[in-house]
Amino acid sequence: MSAPKWLALGRNALWILNPFLGIIAYYHQEINFSIYFQWLGKMHPMLLHFPIVMGLGIAGYYIFSTDVKKMSPLFSPLLTVHSLITTIIAIFGIFLSKQGSYDNNLIFWHQWGGVGFAYMSWGLMSLHEYNDSFKTLYSFRALFSILFAGILIFFTHKGAQLTHGTHLLSWPEEEFNRELKINLDNTATLYERAIGPLLQQKCLSCHGPEKAKGDLLLNSPDNILKGGKHGAILMSQNNTNSLLLERLFLPLSDENHMPPEGKLQLTKEELSLLNYWVLSGVNLKIKMNELAQSDSLFLLAHHWMPSIPYSDRPKTKFPNLEKYNSNYCTAYYSYTGSDNIEVSFYQGEFYTHENLKRLTPIQSQIVYLNMQNMPLKDEDIAFIAQCEHLQKLNINYTQLTPDQLFPLKKLTQLKSISICGLAYDEETWHAFFKNAPFDKIHLWSENLDTPQIDMIRKAYPKINFTFGDNLKNNLIKITSPIIDQDSSIITDYLDINITHFLEGTEIRYTTNGTDPDSLSSSEFKNPFRITDHTTIKAKAFKSGWISSDVIQKTFYRSEISPDTIFLITQPHRQYPGNGIQTLVDYQLGDQNFSNGKWLGYLDDNMVFVIGFHQNKKLKEARFNTLIDNASYIFPLTSIKVAGSLDGIRFKILNEIKFPSLKKDDFKIENKSFNCPIPGENSYKFYKFTLTNLKNLPDWHPGKNTPAWIFIDELFLN
Repeated sequence: MSAPKWLALGRNALWILNPFLGIIAYYHQEINFSIYFQWLGKMHPMLLHFPIVMGLGIAGYYIFSTDVKKMSPLFSPLLTVHSLITTIIAIFGIFLSKQGSYDNNLIFWHQWGGVGFAYMSWGLMSLHEYNDSFKTLYSFRALFSILFAGILIFFTHKGAQLTHGTHLLSWPEEEFNRELKINLDNTATLYERAIGPLLQQKCLSCHGPEKAKGDLLLNSPDNILKGGKHGAILMSQNNTNSLLLERLFLPLSDENHMPPEGKLQLTKEELSLLNYWVLSGVNLKIKMNELAQSDSLFLLAHHWMPSIPYSDRPKTKFPNLEKYNSNYCTAYYSYTGSDNIEVSFYQGEFYTHENLKRLTPIQSQIVYLNMQNMPLKDEDIAFIAQCEHLQKLNINYTQLTPDQLFPLKKLTQLKSISICGLAYDEETWHAFFKNAPFDKIHLWSENLDTPQIDMIRKAYPKINFTFGDNLKNNLIKITSPIIDQDSSIITDYLDINITHFLEGTEIRYTTNGTDPDSLSSSEFKNPFRITDHTTIKAKAFKSGWISSDVIQKTFYRSEISPDTIFLITQPHRQYPGNGIQTLVDYQLGDQNFSNGKWLGYLDDNMVFVIGFHQNKKLKEARFNTLIDNASYIFPLTSIKVAGSLDGIRFKILNEIKFPSLKKDDFKIENKSFNCPIPGENSYKFYKFTLTNLKNLPDWHPGKNTPAWIFIDELFLN
């Protein structure tokens, strides 16, 4: 009985596909596949599960079916289909191997294992159809099937290691118990404090000892400098052409974006930290206390904490810390998702023990306590000694005597203590240091001399002592003020109030777009009124504190609403906002471009038409936009407005062009762009064209690619 035509056609196709597979596998290093073939390679991981499951099923069927004559008539066509699919998917795998950076050893075994398995599938089909010994000898079929299944499982496992790492079968507990090593001491290097732990958390799953995509390891300073398969990731003196930055700042949808989509992504602050670090020269040895405390690099590194908790103890229900905050005390979680709490007290003249007792409900969660300059007593030390998870304590200038500190020695997790300004008594201090759990002690006293310092270090070599007055290193940045006005839309006027929760704070503000300073900017004393488009920037200053970050809010005047509005060009599918309503819903987007409130354009200009039931004279159109050049979001390059009486024939009324960003303009901000509409004529329809930068500048990691523009509101006057 002759085989069906499609079956014969499939078997003949195998005589073409399998030799082709062997040729491209052998010469794949010399062959450059076009982008279309590389796209086909993406089908490999999507489809490979079919031949795996079918192959195991075929092997099992042979083992448990002792009589070939009783096998289903569908089994022979199934073998042909399986061989075809296996060969095609192996070809797709060769295409895929040309795209990314994979471990050379793993890709070798997986690639040639796939080729071998495709040939075995072809051979199995041929044996079943044409070999009499295979048909009559069960032992031959069973042995071949076991070998067939074994090879399939082994080389499939190699493929799984390519995507999930060589330890993919490790127990999950090993992953959860792996702790980030973060050195919080101010004598730590910038790399130890933030850069190393950040790379460990966000990058080592693909570029660590267990899995080194592109032969790139990011687990040590030496390996970072070494680079990978594509060369150094840090290039030139100022590293402006850094491959690391280029990959980090690609859009998430780009296949070369790092970390890949689906992995834990870097936050904006983390991107800024790495950007500043790379552009400043990648100094791997500079210490935190060698950086200026106003330096952006210091501030970003100082406040960095991992995005997910790595605590060993059971998680508790996170209480709201608002009630523990006041003019004299701040309490906050160490980082998002953590149940560890850091507490600092201020203004010692107002301190009482009751202030400390208020923390009783969260006592077991406190890991850092700053009591500097507080007039502490025995009852305070007794409370602190019950903070069982306390890791770092600052009791500088607290009017205590050394013998009052002994209860702290029972805190087994207290590894760092700062005790400056306490009277030095040799006998008492030595008794305190002996058998203490501390790894680090910061010590300073007026009657402590150099010979005594040397003696202390020699007597306790396991403790890292630092000596000196560290008041300067404990300055805290004051929080930003609050612009207390809910509405951002001016129909007639708005009254503006600016507040701060800390008494005695000086607030300076500007309305001309410049950042406030402590000398020339207006000091806020009473609410003031605005009647037109205004951007208010405010900043808090207080003696003994680092000045706050600038807070900004823009207020828009809007007198006219269109009757109809229509998008001619559609936004990018990733950022559709709320459609055309995004422009007129009076809901201003913040600096999070993924919150669904922005219309994003990349490849096309933004073009839309507004209409009125009757002819209307417009004097200006203003657009609220987002700028975030680290995320490839740049300012508008131009706005063009045209008018029409019939909605068909439009007359250009004005075109305004805007300057782009300069190399040093690293910023994230909301900015409005205004387009005046001259003349006295009224029109029923107005068409607006908002253009983006078509080629990012050479200094940007995304050079020669288009910039995004993000728009969320239109204001007409």
